[in-house]
Amino acid sequence: MSVVLTEYLKELQKVALLTPEDEHRLWHQYRVQGDVDSRLRLIEAYQPLVFKLVMQIRPPDVMLMDMLQEGTVGLIEAVERFDPTRAVRFSTFATYRIRGRVLNSLRRIRPVEYSLEEDGQGEMPLSTRLADPESDDALLGVEDDALLSQVWRAVDDLPARERAILRATYVESRDPRRIAAELRISLSHFYRLHKQALSHMRRLVLEETHQTRRVPGY
Repeated sequence: MSVVLTEYLKELQKVALLTPEDEHRLWHQYRVQGDVDSRLRLIEAYQPLVFKLVMQIRPPDVMLMDMLQEGTVGLIEAVERFDPTRAVRFSTFATYRIRGRVLNSLRRIRPVEYSLEEDGQGEMPLSTRLADPESDDALLGVEDDALLSQVWRAVDDLPARERAILRATYVESRDPRRIAAELRISLSHFYRLHKQALSHMRRLVLEETHQTRRVPGY
């Protein structure tokens, strides 16, 4: 373990968790009063989430610190763009941005290993990612606000069980066996529903994308 990573982990252990009341107060102070210290405290409090998500992605050891930095940039973007008045938890919103930032960075650096073609901007079009039935990270690589909204709308329109599976898998990063047990289905049934939900979600987003392109003036 590198000295830098060791120091990072030491600092991570010092981070104090926020109570719901504390977090609500910090969001109010940051968004309403423009308090910079509250913004910094929110970023600090969610650093453990960055570490957790990056370790789940499992980048090469030599790239770990770089990916932690990328994840932190995604976290900062999430803090700056999050609207606390919406009925979405910040951890949910931040998860998409953090993982999207890290995954996109890995694809740019190691495109062959991560098996994704990139366009000239270093990021695949949403329609291309969603059209690939093997792209299980389609929900996670979206950084643009408008595209992210499309994905959220599609997930919200899924049948209850499919919606629950995608949220538990990609937002809460829970173990498939636990999800299957809670839904009282076999693991093989879980994977069938998981694949079905992704396919259903992709179709909904693609349909909305195609409909938007047909509107005159777009």
